[in-house]
Amino acid sequence: MTRSGIRGLNFTGAILTAAVILGASGFAAAADPAPVAQVRTTITEASPVFANRQLPPAEHDRQLRAIAEKHFDFAYMAKSALGTHWKKLSAAQRKEFVPAFEDYVLATYLTTLQQNTVEAASSGLTDKVTYDDPGTAAVHGDVHLQMVQDPLHVDYMLCKTPKGWRLFDIVVDNVSTLGNYREQFNKIINNDGFDKLLAGLRTKHLPATH
Repeated sequence: MTRSGIRGLNFTGAILTAAVILGASGFAAAADPAPVAQVRTTITEASPVFANRQLPPAEHDRQLRAIAEKHFDFAYMAKSALGTHWKKLSAAQRKEFVPAFEDYVLATYLTTLQQNTVEAASSGLTDKVTYDDPGTAAVHGDVHLQMVQDPLHVDYMLCKTPKGWRLFDIVVDNVSTLGNYREQFNKIINNDGFDKLLAGLRTKHLPATH
């Protein structure tokens, strides 16, 4: 399997395992371990769910949803995924979009995750953190998977909230998961309108984009 295939299959879904690329001004730091601890905690909580093959599918998904909802800032993700279109939405439309986006991400990619991917993410995580600004951090890792020869460089992106650091993106070999959503959603809205995007999120079948 190609590296691009791995990015699409494993790590778009891996937004739930850690789930704005750093500018040139980012700097390495080890003084604040909180972002690293947050990523490690998320992976540690998710690992036994993947390892437990006795869990019924519904309970498996329920537990992963609970972990993701605790450690990811889906409201921030939803706003960022819409880019400039967010400003054009009414308060009612925003209220509809955020839960629809969250449910789409969780329902669509929970089933793509595999135990070996989670284990690889855990073993490849480092203590290196870079900051684009005081409220945005990237925790770095190099993930080794059997199906690809070279390691994948992974950045776990976090934002600082009143409740602490929360994940909002995973960047694999400089490809942003959230950026992919933004590009796809932008095309759908420009071609078919916001209502078409919202309907696609709810049915889990987004309109094709070209």
